[in-house]
This record gives sequence, C-alpha cells and structure tokens, in this order.
Amino acid sequence: MKKNLSWPHYKLPWADPLVPDYRRVSTGRWKCEPTPAGSKIMGYFRPHNYAPSGWMFTQKVDNNWLKWMSLTPMELESHMPHIAAARGTVVVAGLGMGFYLYNIIRSPKVTRVIVLEKDKAVVNLWKHAINPVQWEGFRKVELVIGDALTYKPGFPVDFLYADIWPYLGAYEALGITQKLQANIQAKEVGFWGQEFDLLSWVMRQKRSGPADKHFTLTNYNTFCEEVGLPLVERQRPRYPKLAFVAVTLQTAISEQVKKDDSAILIAQALAVLQSDLVIDIAVKADE
Repeated sequence: MKKNLSWPHYKLPWADPLVPDYRRVSTGRWKCEPTPAGSKIMGYFRPHNYAPSGWMFTQKVDNNWLKWMSLTPMELESHMPHIAAARGTVVVAGLGMGFYLYNIIRSPKVTRVIVLEKDKAVVNLWKHAINPVQWEGFRKVELVIGDALTYKPGFPVDFLYADIWPYLGAYEALGITQKLQANIQAKEVGFWGQEFDLLSWVMRQKRSGPADKHFTLTNYNTFCEEVGLPLVERQRPRYPKLAFVAVTLQTAISEQVKKDDSAILIAQALAVLQSDLVIDIAVKADE
C-alpha cells in the first residue's frame, strides 16, 4: 500500500473509551512501561492514520520481557461494545490493566462491579502503576482474588465480561466463557475476541457467496442461541458487519499472511466499512 495513503475516519456506534494515566514502574517480574506512537495502525474495527503512545504490562519470562497486556488501538476498540453493554451488577473476569474497569465504573448505569483476578502480582503492579482508589466510581468495585471458574455469586448479575486468555481469538475463549456463565448466570454476556468465534461459526455453515454477506443479525442471534450465551449487541444490525471487519483486519496484519493477501483483506474490510457507514447515515436520516 502507498505510504501517503490516508484512511477516512469511520465512526463506530460506541463511545471512544478513556485511558487512565499510568506511570512507569517495576515490581518483581512485572513492568508497566510505555508503547511507542505510530502511523498507519490497525485498530480492531477500523484503521488509524496515527496512534499516540500507550502503555503495556510486561512479564519477565526466561530472561525476556514479554508483552502481556497493552493499550493499543486494537485493544481499546475491542473492548468498546463490552464497555457500552455494562449495566447494573457486573462481574469482570480478569483485571488486566484495569482499563475496562476504569471505563465501566464511571457509568451511572453500573452500580456494582466484582472483579475476579487470580494473579496477585498483576493486582500489585496495577496498584503501583496507577492509583485506582482515586478513580471516579471506584467505591463500586469489589476485588476477588481467586480462580474465576469457581466463582458463584449469591446475587443476580446483569452483565458478565470475560477476558482471561492471553491471545485474541484464543480457541479456549468460548468454552471458558460458557463455564463462567454456567456459574454466574448473567442476563447478558461479552467476551474478548468473540468476533472470531462468530467467524468460525459462519465458516462451519459452509454457505456460498462472500463471507461478509453471512454476517447478519439473524445469523448472529442464531450463533448466540447455539452457544448458549446471551451475548452483547443482539439487537444492533451493524454489529455483525463490524465483527467481520474486525476479524478481517486482524487477519490482514497477521505475520502468517503474505503482503499481497494482506492488502486484499484490508480492501475487503474497508469496503464493508464504507458500505456500513452509508447505511448508518441513511438510517439516521430516516430517524
């Protein structure tokens, strides 16, 4: 692709998330450190001409510092529908960098948040990298140290968000979320990278024609029924299309994809984004 190419800005149906102010710290085998700024960066649902520097948690493994969590455009956007869905009593499986927590506790729709985290080292780094007690809405937070898969609340839960696997699109993500929901029985559920599981489901249907044509609201709701999860965005027609875009863009930037194939995938994703944008404008005009 040409270096001087400028991508248009595609507005998403969710508010842009906020990022707390971290600081560079080191505790044991963990570090919080900045990520560099960059140009021509792929987010999750759209490309970006420029991305400012962010933050990441790294862990020392065999004398190498490995990135475990980061706040890149991809990470920020991949949480957007799940931030928007949070309401009432929320159970969050996986503290991460606390970014998701920071955004949902600020919402007046959220009244109580139970965070499940088994790694005390991550909690310690989080507390040193930022002062969460000063966060707006932090009084709503209850931190539970232990295995999320064994947690059973003694009260109704409105929303469950799961993010306890290291890689986007991890094979085990769906199964883990199903196990969590079996115990928690939330009214609505979201899990990080669920768009990849939707793609896998669509591909198993072996339907003819372009794949993006099968990313419909009807098929998405059928997917939710078959996996037994009341997933987020079951009423928004745009979401399945954006799910296709997300998986296509992340596949395009994979190291396993050749440069020419990557350009084709990006073009396909942008075509769907452009079509989706036109449809969205038309719907708003009718309203």
